[in-house]
Amino acid sequence: MDQKVKNIDLELDNVAVLTAGTAAEFVNSILDFLLYQRSQIPFVYKLYKHCIEKWDDEDKSGKQESFSNYQVNQQRIKAKATRQSISDMRELIRQAFKSSKVKSLRFLFGPNTFLPTEAYTLHIPHASVTREHHYENHALSEGSIKQALLRLLTCKELYTIFSTQLNATNVFLELELLTTNEPGLHQKHKSLVQKTVLSQLPHSCKNVHLHIRHTTDNPLVEMRCCQELAIYRDLGLMHLDETDEDCGKKIECGDPTAEHSGWWQSDVIVRGFKVPPNQKSCDLWTS
Repeated sequence: MDQKVKNIDLELDNVAVLTAGTAAEFVNSILDFLLYQRSQIPFVYKLYKHCIEKWDDEDKSGKQESFSNYQVNQQRIKAKATRQSISDMRELIRQAFKSSKVKSLRFLFGPNTFLPTEAYTLHIPHASVTREHHYENHALSEGSIKQALLRLLTCKELYTIFSTQLNATNVFLELELLTTNEPGLHQKHKSLVQKTVLSQLPHSCKNVHLHIRHTTDNPLVEMRCCQELAIYRDLGLMHLDETDEDCGKKIECGDPTAEHSGWWQSDVIVRGFKVPPNQKSCDLWTS
């Protein structure tokens, strides 16, 4: 018998245009949120990153290591490794949205992908994601992100999960990509391995599905902001030298009826970091 699935709608408010970069930014914000809420990092990601960058500055100062701070430095090495893997996973998500159409993705918390403790599947409104606009012109505001994440924090369906403590564990990433007839798509993602069969979650796994919703009152055909800015680009970037036949071929290649989806697993693994019980937290985070 399958475990009970928690389905949660997550509205993206005040977002006139949903670009691939905007979607990637929002997914990365959810990743940061989950890592902190599920106790895989001791602080919110921005603060965690800032603290570790301060350590890097200290290392450059050439301070000699003494026996008394050896254990502290060993823990800092582990914390830095966790921070780097988070950065790598965030970049992989950005590149996946940039070069492919992401239909869904899921974060698995557990010792391995076969026996996860918790699974969070994000369903992307891929039909609403446009590549005719540029992320730089339509970046998400800090307020929009905080408002959406606040809904997750106060969601009744997640209260039971978030109220329980999760030990430091591994976090895995799997993506469902929409592919066309274009050959060799996997070659664009050196850190992704195609899965022939999606792993079934065990009955004990907490299974959460987050459905990202995007609606706008402004039809994309009327939003010509990025096209108008492109007037000032050179001829090659604007593709004005292409014939009508070339443009028709591009439209044909983008025909959604020719698309198929497949699941891919990232080889980037985030290993949660927690200060050991016998280690003073203040010694680790202060100079």
